Amino acid sequence: MRVYTQFQQPIRTVALSLLSCLLAPAAQAQLSGSAGLMSNYLYRGISLSNNQPAARLALNYDGAGGWYAGGQAVTGQLVTEQQRNVQWVGYAGYAARLASGLSWESGVSAYAFPRSPTWNFREVYVGLAGNGLSGRLHYSPDYLGMNERTLFGELNGGWMLAPRWQAFWHGGYLHSFDNALSNRAELRFGVATGLHGWRAQASFDLTRLRSASNSRTYIGTSAIDVDWERRLVLSFARAF
Repeated sequence: MRVYTQFQQPIRTVALSLLSCLLAPAAQAQLSGSAGLMSNYLYRGISLSNNQPAARLALNYDGAGGWYAGGQAVTGQLVTEQQRNVQWVGYAGYAARLASGLSWESGVSAYAFPRSPTWNFREVYVGLAGNGLSGRLHYSPDYLGMNERTLFGELNGGWMLAPRWQAFWHGGYLHSFDNALSNRAELRFGVATGLHGWRAQASFDLTRLRSASNSRTYIGTSAIDVDWERRLVLSFARAF
């Protein structure tokens, strides 16, 4: 069985903050996108670029009726690959505002690794967002092609520090129903700034990984060691 905790990291979830744009007063259909570079391509605490820099191109379509769709292409590299390849993510969903002022969304996403198709997988998700805080639950029946059912929960927030400066945070936990060693937690804290369509951000990422120990065993079961990985991630992008 392939153990993805040995990736050298989440694709970060695409479009975590679509609701504020989709549900703005008098919203109209809109196509937008961005292109940029990042020092590491982290997806749920795991590097999908072998801890190397990566380029990303993203496109998003926001429909006036609450429907949205989009995707991204990233120059990633799995640990099983010898060279960099394009990785694809696509998603589609629907968002609406509740009478309470909160917003909800639901959708599907698909992840494709053309050079390593056995890693391809799909998810369904639901989300809820309020003022400065949003959360999502993602379910996959076959996460990263490893025959594991997983549930990933995340919370995201942020606040303004000064004009054009924003602080943000993200927390997530991946639970596997079929393999406890796949479980992991992640935290991200960062700052971002933007001007005239350009955006830069820096974040400090923590990932709590679990791995079987070869030096200790319980009755019939390997002991579990817990390691924290720490990374500083920088990114720079241009919106269009």
